[in-house]
Amino acid sequence: MLNFILASKVLVTLETVLGLILADFIFGVLLSLRNSNFSFSKLPQFVETSLVPYIGGLLVLALFSNVNTELGTLFFTIAATISAKFLADIVTKAGQLFNGLQIQSPLTVAKSDSKQETVPVQNAVQTTDNGTAGDAQ
Repeated sequence: MLNFILASKVLVTLETVLGLILADFIFGVLLSLRNSNFSFSKLPQFVETSLVPYIGGLLVLALFSNVNTELGTLFFTIAATISAKFLADIVTKAGQLFNGLQIQSPLTVAKSDSKQETVPVQNAVQTTDNGTAGDAQ
């Protein structure tokens, strides 16, 4: 749809950044639902203050990136910065969302020897060349 207005590199970059913004938004909603502090009444304010500035600014720069090469460079620089920010946010939110989640493998590995011997280094005994025992250091 926007292929006739935007260059393919700009369009792919814009779609990628918008996808990261959407993923961060979804992770944020899931995290707030998990923590039981989701408020539907605060959602429009969040979209207005946290999403629209990023999306609007990127769209304006993307539209004018074909007009001027400096604006194209600025668009790619800002897109990279925003991508890094949202990737970091996604990783943080995913870590918080899945914190404490233990996934067990359906495969279990059984040890043939269930007796386990561990010797602390301080209590280990070494033999010297002459056959006498000495404390390990």
